[in-house]
Formats: sequence, C-alpha cells, structure tokens
Amino acid sequence: MGVAPFAGSEPVYNERGVIAETYYDLQGLAVLDGIRATHPLPKASAESLCRALFQAVEFALLNLNDVLQRAVDDLRNEAADRAVVKLHWARGFQRVLGGLSLLPARLNGMMEGGQARGVVRIADSPACAAYFATLQQMDLTIRSLVESGVLDPDRVIAHESLESAQFNLFHLLRICNHETTIWESNLAEVTVPIEITSYSDFVVADGIRDCVYDRVLKGDTYFTQFRGLHQIPETLGIEANDQCEQAILNIRARRLQRALERLQCVTTLMDAMVTAVPPMADNLATSDYHDIRENLGLTSGSHSVCLHYHMFGDLYQQFSGEVIALLAGRDGRAADEDSIGKATARADSQRSHDQESWLTHQIINEAMKMQSIIFHWRHLHLHLPRNNLGGDMTKSLTGSPEAIKAVRKMLASASQRDPMKAIAHARGLASGRAQPSRGALTAYLESDASLDGMILATTGAITQRRFHDVQERLGFFAQRCPFKVPPRRTV
Repeated sequence: MGVAPFAGSEPVYNERGVIAETYYDLQGLAVLDGIRATHPLPKASAESLCRALFQAVEFALLNLNDVLQRAVDDLRNEAADRAVVKLHWARGFQRVLGGLSLLPARLNGMMEGGQARGVVRIADSPACAAYFATLQQMDLTIRSLVESGVLDPDRVIAHESLESAQFNLFHLLRICNHETTIWESNLAEVTVPIEITSYSDFVVADGIRDCVYDRVLKGDTYFTQFRGLHQIPETLGIEANDQCEQAILNIRARRLQRALERLQCVTTLMDAMVTAVPPMADNLATSDYHDIRENLGLTSGSHSVCLHYHMFGDLYQQFSGEVIALLAGRDGRAADEDSIGKATARADSQRSHDQESWLTHQIINEAMKMQSIIFHWRHLHLHLPRNNLGGDMTKSLTGSPEAIKAVRKMLASASQRDPMKAIAHARGLASGRAQPSRGALTAYLESDASLDGMILATTGAITQRRFHDVQERLGFFAQRCPFKVPPRRTV
C-alpha cells in the first residue's frame, strides 16, 4: 500500500529537476506497485521470495553500473579524484550485492518451495550484462591512461596509500573486482518451483530499470544511488512483511514449525535490508546530499508505509502480541512481566524435552533477532541527519524543529514502548532494561568536551545557510506535508 501525491497537483521543478511531493513519489514506489499488480505471484511464496531477491539484485546492479559508467567518463576527462568518489559508491553496492548473494543459501528451504522446475541465472540479467560491458570500458580506459603515462600503477601501489587518488583508484578497483566474483558465483543458479520463460520476464527487469530511472536529476549527483539504497529495502521489505503476516497466522493456529520457518525468512531478509544503510552513511558527503536535498521535497524516511508503519509498527506489534500469548496463554496481552519472564524461562529450560518448548524457544530467538535488527536499523539511520543536516535547530524537510533530536526522540519512544521488552528482559538482554544504560563513551561524545558537537553544529550552520526556504518554511516548503498516516495493517 502506498500514499499517492496530491490529486491533480502539478509537479514543481528546480534547476536540477522535479521536486518530490511524497516519499512514495520520490522512491518510485508506484512503479513497484505496478509491477506487482501486472505480474502477480502468490504472496509469501517461494517464487515471490526469489523474485524479490533478484529484483533487489537488479536495483544494486543498475546502480553499480551507473556509478561505474560515470567513473569511466571522469577518467576520460582525467578527473581521477572524481572517479574515485564513484568507486567508493561502487564498493558500497558491491557489498550490498555480496549480502544479497548469500540469500539463496540462507533461505534454501524456503526458496525451493516444492519441486524445483525453473532456474534463475545472474548471467541472464540485463543489468549484469550492462555492468560487464562497462567493466570492460573501465579496463580499456585505464590501460590507455597507463600507456600514456597519466596513471602510474607501479609507483602508486608500491609507495602510496589512501591519501592518494591514484592509489584509491587501483585499490577500489581490485576490491570491486574480487567482490564481483563472489556474488556472481553465489547467484550463478537459483532454483524456483515454477517454470521460468526468461530471467527478464520473471524478475520484470524492464520494470526495475524504469523504477531506477523514472526520475533523474541534471548534473553529477548521487540522487539515483540515494534512491537505490531505499528501493532495495522497500523491495525486500514487502516480501518480509508478507512472510511475517503468515507467521502471525501460523502462531495463532499453533502451526509453530511453519511459523518458525516464516520467521527465519523474515529475519534473514531484514538482515539483508540493513546492508543498504552503511553505503549511504559512508559515501554520501554533506555537499553531495545538499546538491539533491531540495529535490527530496516534503519527504521523510518515516513516511515509508512498508517499513516504518507495517514492518516496524503494525506487524511487529501484532507478532509481539502473539509471542506473548504463546508464552502466557490466550490472556497473554494482559500478562505482567513476571509471568512472561517465567514462561520464557520455562520454554528455554524445557526445550530439549518436548517439541512445543523447542519450537517456542526458537520462535523467541527469532523474535529477539527481529527486535535487534529493527533497533539496529533505527540507530544506523541516525547517521543520515547527523552527517547531512547537523544540529543547532536545523529543521528537517518536513519541518521538525531539529532533525537529529526528532530522530532520537522517535528512537527513544520506540524503545520505551517496545512490546518485546519483557521477553528481552527475561533473556537478560540490554534491550529489556527499563532504563537503557548510557556508557562513558556515549556520555563523553554527547558532552561539550567532545569534538562531535562542534562538527554537528558546523554542519547545521552550513545546512541552514544553504536551505533558507526549508529553515524558514518559505516557497515550496511553506506547504503542509501531504503525507497521511496509512490505515493499520491488521492480520
């Protein structure tokens, strides 16, 4: 489910291109919805799981090819320093691909589903073919620059380090080249329980390409990559949510073995989603983010219906309720922490003695994994306002008085209201404590003595100067944010 832009509203443009009105609009989610509507597969099935994986792979490959092609263009213009920035992004997408490529093995039981009848091969991917061609262009371009004396691999590899653009060029290339061999091997052949007419038809490769390029900006920006690292979790998240919904129904029906299989699928997909966050934190420089900030419009990651509302909200809460009911009986929603703790300890201690205790113990394990991944995701996302907006009352695009404090407040609120807290406490996990401990390092980093505050303040001052309209809510940003909270997803 998505939230569409204002009905009948006219797009607004700046010198780089269109300004997004909603997160749904910004991330091209209408294209993804259209793919699912016109190419339906059974929900939470082996085939839908396989397609979600390879669609995420297509997103990563298209973005990898995009930055590599632009790096080739930079090198042809003898701008090695600019090419290196693209190769840092390329390494980020290589790492995402590496994580995605492990999913067929990690989800092997779920991927097979029934009798395997079809094979999906990465060699048949249009995006992979484009990347192969660009990789060859890169090699030819660098060989030419070496032969002409512009680049000197012997000198820089022997004597230089990460301070050198030329060293980074060769270093990042060799890392990316090796990473390519890893994911290509892992994705060489994946079996699915349906006949495959072609890779492109099964994955809807043209549709994924349309989603990547349905909006682009003028100039040398990382807008496409910013979107790609949101589109990958959205794609995997829809499948994870469908699997979680089935797990909830399975627990209610006391089909615990099937519920466990579903939950293992959910947490494995969520693990892969998290790999999309570090490349943004590592590679999106403040100035590069500022180049595209206005075009992000009145949007926020908290407007993701799939992730923020369904995965981290509605489904997580209902799943938590079912786990507690499983532990404490059908009146589990009214159970106190002590009874939940005793039931958890009982399931753990009896796990070797009977099948239901074993399955309950394993379901608790998956619940704790889910909790930890969700809060890890929330913590990692703090990098984005910290790195690109800064502090000192720097407003968010949607008008929050101070973006970093707003995100921290959301994190603290989610932690305080976490429905898994009683189970985490029974397991002796820090996430179950009434008051999370604040270590000495954190206390120092948040104090006036730390340089961190100065960096945040400097970043905030730059952001406020550059985005006066956002800060003062003028022009396009004087509008009220059109986002509406979606209806609750009830299982």
